[in-house]
Amino acid sequence: METINKNLSRRNFLRISGMSGAALTIGFYLPASAKEKAEMITGNDAISQNFEMSAWISIDTSGKVTLMNHRSEMGQGSYQVVPQMIAEELEVNLDKVNILFAPGNNKKYGSQITGGSSTVRGSYKNLLRLGATAREMLIITAAKKWNVNKDECYALNGEVIHKPSGRKIGYGDLVEEASKLEPPKNIKLKNREDYSIIGKSLPRQDTPLKVNGKAIFGIDKKLPGMLYAVVERSPRITGKVKSIDDTAAKAVPGVKHVLKFSVPFSTA
Repeated sequence: METINKNLSRRNFLRISGMSGAALTIGFYLPASAKEKAEMITGNDAISQNFEMSAWISIDTSGKVTLMNHRSEMGQGSYQVVPQMIAEELEVNLDKVNILFAPGNNKKYGSQITGGSSTVRGSYKNLLRLGATAREMLIITAAKKWNVNKDECYALNGEVIHKPSGRKIGYGDLVEEASKLEPPKNIKLKNREDYSIIGKSLPRQDTPLKVNGKAIFGIDKKLPGMLYAVVERSPRITGKVKSIDDTAAKAVPGVKHVLKFSVPFSTA
């Protein structure tokens, strides 16, 4: 799982992938607020109706999957678990998944906090539906291409397979036609006992990024004229500043301000 072009906005990505007809892009649309029930919508429809999807996946002609993750990554594992849920129902390996992070906007995405297992509890149903819906659209397209019943076909490892004949076709060869379909309703999800990715001990996709320093976190954000603060705490519990001589601190190159403040002590 790798980060793709950071200068590529969500809107431009949708326009490039959806309007070109060279990718299957499908995601959630929240009609009025993030509290309403999410609707499935394709990238083409999102563009034609001037909607922005809240979370989406896109599969290009090489079979590569790009995922928009609306949750933050603060060490709890959003970078791993969200792709796992998508990949499970989409029937692709994790090394076939790229990830982009959505910008902060709680009116559009709802809670974007990663904590208390909320990423999984709050998103797993829609994420599983998202992967399963894309998978079914690809199966329907393959069955039509082969002129066979779609119930004779299944997906595995980024391919659609016709069980009676053993014929196979990769997702990348199906996305252009699949992108023209309406997302099917009442998608059947896999049984828990059939999971091959969710709940399995798999290598963390972001481990190499954290080791080589390429992982980007909120603390890495840089803004024009940005200043940095360092807090000097009292060595004693409930201790308060009685007096302060900031002469030496202000003499340090780069120091702009020295501020005195207090925080109410709580034993809670």
